[in-house]
Amino acid sequence: MHEEMMGQSHMHHCGSMPEIWEMLTDEQKKEIALMKMDMKIQWLEMKISEMENMIKLKKKAIENIKKFQQTMKK
Repeated sequence: MHEEMMGQSHMHHCGSMPEIWEMLTDEQKKEIALMKMDMKIQWLEMKISEMENMIKLKKKAIENIKKFQQTMKK
């Protein structure tokens, strides 16, 4: 029952966002847009960092494979 109320509350809140947006001043809308962009930039920076770490790991793995292959040739 509590979950149903939470779902309805959430749905009502989401439904009222357009009305709230219309009540905001242009300056407030700009601030919100900047906050959203900052959040997106932070998310992208985290993803880039994760990708860079994966690239480092893969380079290290390739290096180790090459060393192993050279060892096996001897």
